Amino acid sequence: MRLEESAGNKDRIREVYERAIANVPPVPEKRYWQRYIYLWINYALYEELDAGDMERARDLYRECLQLIPHKKFSFAKIWLLAALLEIRQLNLEGARKILGTAIAKSPKDKIFKKYIEIELNLGNFDRCRKLYEKYLHWSPENCYAWTKYAELEKSLCETERNRAVFELAIAQPALDMPELLWKAYIDFEL
Repeated sequence: MRLEESAGNKDRIREVYERAIANVPPVPEKRYWQRYIYLWINYALYEELDAGDMERARDLYRECLQLIPHKKFSFAKIWLLAALLEIRQLNLEGARKILGTAIAKSPKDKIFKKYIEIELNLGNFDRCRKLYEKYLHWSPENCYAWTKYAELEKSLCETERNRAVFELAIAQPALDMPELLWKAYIDFEL
């Protein structure tokens, strides 16, 4: 593929990529799929950056996401790259739709963090709150998420909400890093 890309013949490059992605891993095991997914990613990036065909890049991400057996495993990277393509194309609703589907089909820390970061940069604080609620519903033991949610409330000068988030967090039956959470709570109260 790199040889064909250096030659610059778009038809030959696409033909090689198409032959490569036609070889779907025979069993749904993540280790077999990792390299295969990178073929799709490289192909989509080639279409977007070198060939300049955004629609084809969009279709490649869509096809790849349909191929992955999400019930067994998923790849946050492909979801995020598909959403970022939409953002680069100024299609915020398309990106939200992709990230929302990702959270519904295969929730992962990376997806929640990136989605929250995007909404935070846009100033959509209510949407950030909803995302944190989904994040914490999916992973209630996640002290990082509780702390970041409390930081959001603190940045909005919502003292009572901030305290309420911490109170909900410490009431959880199991936490992955309680010392992180307690330190943040004590620092807030100080």
